[in-house]
Amino acid sequence: DDIFFELSHHIAVDLMCIDPHVQFVDGTKIEANAHKNSFVYKKRIVNSRKKLYLSTSALLSEINSFFGYDYPLRDEYQSWDLFYVCQYLMEVMVQTDTQICYGIGHRKSSIQRYYDSLLKMALKLMEYEEWLYTLGNRNSCSKTDLDATFMATKWDYYNQSGVTRPCYNCQIAVSDGLIVNADIFQNPGDTLTWQAFMDRYHDYTGKYPCRPVADAGYGSLDNYLYNLKNGIELVQKYGNFGKKKDRRFQKRIYNVLNWKQTEEGFLICPEGRVLDQYEGDNISRTRGGNLHISQMYAEKGHCEGCGNRAKCYRYGKYRRVGKNVVMEELQGKVDENLGCEEGKGLCRQRSIQVEGAFGILKQDRGMTRFRRRGLKGVKMEFL
Repeated sequence: DDIFFELSHHIAVDLMCIDPHVQFVDGTKIEANAHKNSFVYKKRIVNSRKKLYLSTSALLSEINSFFGYDYPLRDEYQSWDLFYVCQYLMEVMVQTDTQICYGIGHRKSSIQRYYDSLLKMALKLMEYEEWLYTLGNRNSCSKTDLDATFMATKWDYYNQSGVTRPCYNCQIAVSDGLIVNADIFQNPGDTLTWQAFMDRYHDYTGKYPCRPVADAGYGSLDNYLYNLKNGIELVQKYGNFGKKKDRRFQKRIYNVLNWKQTEEGFLICPEGRVLDQYEGDNISRTRGGNLHISQMYAEKGHCEGCGNRAKCYRYGKYRRVGKNVVMEELQGKVDENLGCEEGKGLCRQRSIQVEGAFGILKQDRGMTRFRRRGLKGVKMEFL
């Protein structure tokens, strides 16, 4: 990392006199050196572990009733809990000189059958615990490369579907055609990589880029608040930034984004009714821990007598809309920054520069699949 930043800073600032404050950020998925069918999904492990808990409780209940033991029955177990019971059963078999036998033609004793069943459950539970520890905050990984995460890649022509492969999320920041920041992430999406990517640049240069232009994958409430905290301009698109200008989308009159507003900021539906009746707040927390408060509004008459209720909404007795004041203000600032001529030029340059850099990496250098394995080895190969 030190060598990369020293070289890029020397070339950009000292030799080419590039202004690194304006950066164009984007990410791409590069396939890991792992088999595509070696997947491990956290959801499957969690569901299988729940079933194993029930089987364990049933088996311990049989052991308690058969031998008169009093092992506690729980909703969840640890593997060492089961190994402790297995150890006790083995000690009982040794003390009572119970013959331990395996294979065809041998009849196991009752205590050995319970011992074998419980030991099998303990080993399986330990396997689940090891996989969950390896996964961490991820939802999947590969058995061949434990650090790789299964991500949806581009549309496959032959399968006619999006293919899920073990990949790494590669992020770069380009300034005047030169890569000034790069890193490898295990997150499939780009939203959660933004803050760590900006902190990485700050740790090595001592400052944040003033204008890091990015697409809608980075525009979230957490990232916008992070930018305001660190003096970064809001030049990152959000989810519906491009849809607002689409003619086809503008014809969807029942979409809230196409509704007009009163002077007080209340929405007006296509039938001319004002949704100004406050119905409480919908409060939640984002992944970054920030409060996400949506003020819920509805029409006073609850859409009674409206002939277009079936077209306007599908669920609920009447139409309710949410209004996030903070997010709307931040998105308005993004519209202001990217709506001017300078902002439009930055958006065009982002598509040209960062996509061109990825084209050089993938097409010219052939970096479509890593040769090394592990996060450390992949980062060394990428940088």
